[in-house]
Amino acid sequence: MGKSPSSPLVGIVGGGVAGMSCALWLTQLGHQAVIIERGGQLGGQLLGINRANRWVLGLPDLTSAAMAKRYAGHIAKTSASVCLNSQLLAIEALPDGYQIQFASDSEAKSLTVQALVIATGVRALGAEMFCGLPGFAPAYQSGLMSFFPLDHLDKLTALNDRQVAVIGGGDNAYFTAKDTAMAGAHVHLIMRSPATAQPAVRAEVSALISQGRITEYGGTEAAGFRLREQGIDVALKKNNHADQWISVDRLFGRIGFAPNSEFLDGFAAFSKLHKHGGYISTSSDKRTNLPWLYAIGDVANARHQAVVVAIADGAVAAQDFNIRKTG
Repeated sequence: MGKSPSSPLVGIVGGGVAGMSCALWLTQLGHQAVIIERGGQLGGQLLGINRANRWVLGLPDLTSAAMAKRYAGHIAKTSASVCLNSQLLAIEALPDGYQIQFASDSEAKSLTVQALVIATGVRALGAEMFCGLPGFAPAYQSGLMSFFPLDHLDKLTALNDRQVAVIGGGDNAYFTAKDTAMAGAHVHLIMRSPATAQPAVRAEVSALISQGRITEYGGTEAAGFRLREQGIDVALKKNNHADQWISVDRLFGRIGFAPNSEFLDGFAAFSKLHKHGGYISTSSDKRTNLPWLYAIGDVANARHQAVVVAIADGAVAAQDFNIRKTG
């Protein structure tokens, strides 16, 4: 569909799946869209995930990284503009939209947009949760400790007969514990709070616990670390008392996620933006409480973080904008 010079322009901050979906729908509905992405390519967190897809209908066995490449290829066939390696510099609220200034590949740019869509996703919590503990810095710098949810997948072949610690009680922690145990490691699953993982994977891990392949530590947290020549000692604290040390060859932290929304606090235009726990509050149409500001995908969804939900969010925001602009 051709775009006239007067077609409304929508700015999308974030080039993950939600942002790409929104751009696709906007262009198909006759509007202009520009994606402003801080990274060097589109795809967001999908770029770092090499597990075969099991959840997105119609794309069996395709890895998330391959899905990201396919989505970016689709965007390249639309009229959407893409600005990579971009850093937002200033945002000013206008009576009917926003004025945006940003640097893209070191080139300063300015755009006037009739709506702005925040699609910056979430980040995995990690080092910041442990940096105050004794011995953390050298243990982390050793490379034997990592926090991205699926960063264990390319290490599985090296974990046979190894001792592995997994910290966390959600889906990612349980999947990591299961994967590493199935690869031949003995796993120490350390949980501060009751498990929140889905029942199916909890049942699989329970079976591995009964086989002696996983040791579970409930109501327990890491209290300190000691770097050894080829591994890490972890102090375990239960009931506020550090009463046990375990020795492991590798540690995977699966602490959870935090929304990438703090950067908005640096702009006066968003000083009254409603957020809850850092997640941006929206209506069912993905509108925020501020005029012509939308939020989509994981940054606005603490409960249902999934590729299919992000795709749907992008479509909903684009359709709502279209209805508001065209009646």
